[in-house]
Amino acid sequence: MIKVKQHITFLFSILLLSCGTESSNTSVTGEEELSLNGKWKFHAIYGEGSNYLNIQETENDLLIDNNNKKHVVTKGEWKTKKIGRKGATFFGKNYLQHSFNKFPDKASVGYYPKFKKAGYYEAFVRFPYESHLTAQVTIFHTNGQDKKYFNQRSICDEWLSVGIYRFDESETNRIEIGAIAQGSVSADVVLFRPIPEAEYLKAKKEPNQVYLPEFDDSKWHDLKVPGHWGMINEFSNYRGNAWYRKEIILPSNWKENKNKRVRLKFDGVYHVSNIYLNGNFIGKNRGGFTPFEFDVTDKLNFNGKNIVAVEVDNTVMVGATWNWGGIIRDVTLVKNNDLRISHQYIHADPNLKTGSANIKLRIRVENKSSETKNINIDSKILDKSELATLNGKLTIAANSTKELLLETDLQNVTLWHFDAPKLYQFETNISENGHTLHKATDNFGIRKVTLTDSKMILNGEPVRLAGFNRVSEHRFYGSSEPMSVLEKDVDLMKEAGANFMRIMHGTQNKKLIELCDRKGILIFEEVNVRDLDNEEFTAPEFPLIKKWLKGMIERDINHPSIIGWSVGNELNNHFEFARSTMEYVKTKLDPYRLLTCVSNSGQKPDYTPETDPNTFVDIIMHNMYRWQGEPQEILNTLRKKWPNKPIFISEFGFDPFASPSLDIDKPVLSEWIQHFRNKNEFVVGTSMWTFNDYRSGYGGTSAEENRVWGIINVWRQKRKYFERVKKEQSPVKDIEITNIDFEKNTANIEIPIRDSHDYPSYAMRNYKLEYQFKNTKGKTVYQNSVNLPDLLPKNKIWNGTLKWDTLPEDILALNIKLISPTNYSRFDKTVSFKKAIQPGIKQIIPGKNSVRILFETVQNANEYFVRYKNAAGKFTESYRTITNSIDITNLEEGKEYTFQLFAVNDKGISKGSRGKNASPNKKILPPTIWKSFIADNKLVIGYSSEFEDIKYNVRYGTSNDNLNQKFISNVRGMMSIDLNGENEIYFQIKRKSKLGISSWSQIIKTKH
Repeated sequence: MIKVKQHITFLFSILLLSCGTESSNTSVTGEEELSLNGKWKFHAIYGEGSNYLNIQETENDLLIDNNNKKHVVTKGEWKTKKIGRKGATFFGKNYLQHSFNKFPDKASVGYYPKFKKAGYYEAFVRFPYESHLTAQVTIFHTNGQDKKYFNQRSICDEWLSVGIYRFDESETNRIEIGAIAQGSVSADVVLFRPIPEAEYLKAKKEPNQVYLPEFDDSKWHDLKVPGHWGMINEFSNYRGNAWYRKEIILPSNWKENKNKRVRLKFDGVYHVSNIYLNGNFIGKNRGGFTPFEFDVTDKLNFNGKNIVAVEVDNTVMVGATWNWGGIIRDVTLVKNNDLRISHQYIHADPNLKTGSANIKLRIRVENKSSETKNINIDSKILDKSELATLNGKLTIAANSTKELLLETDLQNVTLWHFDAPKLYQFETNISENGHTLHKATDNFGIRKVTLTDSKMILNGEPVRLAGFNRVSEHRFYGSSEPMSVLEKDVDLMKEAGANFMRIMHGTQNKKLIELCDRKGILIFEEVNVRDLDNEEFTAPEFPLIKKWLKGMIERDINHPSIIGWSVGNELNNHFEFARSTMEYVKTKLDPYRLLTCVSNSGQKPDYTPETDPNTFVDIIMHNMYRWQGEPQEILNTLRKKWPNKPIFISEFGFDPFASPSLDIDKPVLSEWIQHFRNKNEFVVGTSMWTFNDYRSGYGGTSAEENRVWGIINVWRQKRKYFERVKKEQSPVKDIEITNIDFEKNTANIEIPIRDSHDYPSYAMRNYKLEYQFKNTKGKTVYQNSVNLPDLLPKNKIWNGTLKWDTLPEDILALNIKLISPTNYSRFDKTVSFKKAIQPGIKQIIPGKNSVRILFETVQNANEYFVRYKNAAGKFTESYRTITNSIDITNLEEGKEYTFQLFAVNDKGISKGSRGKNASPNKKILPPTIWKSFIADNKLVIGYSSEFEDIKYNVRYGTSNDNLNQKFISNVRGMMSIDLNGENEIYFQIKRKSKLGISSWSQIIKTKH
């Protein structure tokens, strides 16, 4: 029987600007969309931001270092530091540091310019790494004072503009550095740069002109949306305000109609945005990752062009991740009837004994008309055919919103599981007098997640699962992330064993969540809250955080991959915040999913069940690093304080790698995972930091501006570490192959299964073994698969036999994979029958006391090394690499060396290549080219950088012997070059450094 409840909801509060559900685009459903993605115009107004790479001190600047006693006044106890934290560099010989622990604390450092002449100056501050996330900079100028806040962990030792102001000869004109919250602050140096008054006044007028329809934007940059302004080289490191404009012509069938409404919808703009349409201010949004929209019906021109202008400010930096500025997600105009479904939420609760599921469907309808409406609501549950119908009626007053709850039961349901991600669909129609007004369609899954004091149970079976923290960005695409990047990342995470994760601190791209639904990853999604002292937040109600939570949860609530929400990450003094915010989520937004607040403080003595919000969470999510102590001590402490709650290690890692090399591994991972194997079974899963390297300005970041933590780099290339992680996160310990008999064409297989006390541990159903033989030419000469029975943790071991047809004699290797129902390999094994094929050196690039050996990889090798005689005449071996190049250093200038290349596999070492001679020269080595591709009519090059680098030269063309075009950039790690429609480009790169000029790199061929 279907039950119907009609009421104005209290539990689920109304959000008129919510994104709602993704609806069909056809007019039959009462909704049409016009995508505003693609080319926009982009511009930054002089004085409203800066790119530190383009700021160098000049003789006209007034520079005040912290040692300048005549111009620097300190209040409070500031320590002089000569060594920067986390290896941070700083200006001059030292800097000042003060720890703000108790308030009031009026400590500050004042920089007094004492100008001889009044005028306009752009002011800059610079400081090394410190712990404070919101250090305060106060500018005392002729017309008053302004305050700016800086994350001193993420913008270190670079000139940061605080704006252009008029300063005079007054003794009170100054810049002060201090804080309004706890944390350690550094103060180093400030710079005042004189600005021509006419230039400043001209720029001052521009913000009041650029959003007007008649403004000429023809000289602005072209910039793709979704995207970010760092795609333009000169804005690679830009922080501040910038502007977008786009001209829109509405479709011819979009006519002005009193019964139709049009909304301008943004899925994400980082971080603060002001929206204008046809010269009218439409509204403002704060928060870079949650969707927002405005009703623009009355501001649209239905008979001509429309101009959308967006002012964006990316100065907010949160944590160690990059502030990718701009319109980073989709933009659309959406046309509806004045009655529409603004939100629908389905909750499916399965009965594991009967195979049925109770369905609760909550539908919110918005009436923007001037009349009370009586409407019919008809919903269907679909799976190829119609499974159930739910019907109801609703009376909605003019200009109001109301909800309806429908309920039914489904029989013989198929459960959603990470290895079998079954999706259903529900479709809701609202109609008046038989006329359809709007239809909304969503996918959903049916699964049951419960917790005991020490277990997570999925669909009735205990699971211990592994996963990652994935930083939502790419070195070129930033946080705009096209589908190709999202799909590749989900596939790589699944290949590396990911089934459950705290995916990232921040609302995710909705397309990523959809992929997790389809490919099978359980996730906790988290609001982007990492510092309650953030100037944006207002205690104790925190309205902005609640707005972000509402936007995130209402958009993503129907996704079966999401099993819980987190209200913040690594917060301090957050007991009341977390308690009240989780209560808000549970009572106002989602009463069913798990709730947590990710912590790294629960192990501290002063965080107790009476002072730590772990007391209120459903599952403890703890970020565990070596600085906290020994893993077992941390786990013991958490368990003793909260013995009734399971624990998920939401982050664990071992500090960034020392270099961006792909040849790095971390054996310590295997040591740490032993803390979860056959002990500490209340740890139901872990999520590594991180899946991918990510761009950052945080202390200890590489010269390429990337944090090097990942099992893949920012270009999605696997590290050696990847294979270790994959094996450690596999549900089986090995695939053992014995008694290979080429006369009988059989082999024995044994698979040791991780039992319920091990980690990770879960039932494997509908798995198979795929195997293939390859010959010496790399051709697959035989392949087959074996369907496996259910492999349960209690089985502990599975034995079987492989069979094959008669094979040719030149068999190179047998490859075996354990394949999940979603077609991901859970364990790989290769048995080589021959040593690695002899490789060959392709090219040697000489450098200062060094050379770079370039070669083509061979099909049956997994590592390579170079052997040569050193200056003492002894044979020396290089490091081993999984890539196609090796740098040899510490060579003698002018001496000729003979180099041989060797390949390695599980059978042994190949024959050495033919020797090739080369001598070091006086030039440094060129950048290593990580990746190159053509996208959006740009040549994108990813390359290595050093801190001494000044600029990079590229020469390129359409053939190998015609590199007739040149490009110069000072951007580290990545550049993009505008093309003229070419689909194939050849290029090479060199660098200018404080240490000299490099040789040219090898020539690379790049295709679209």
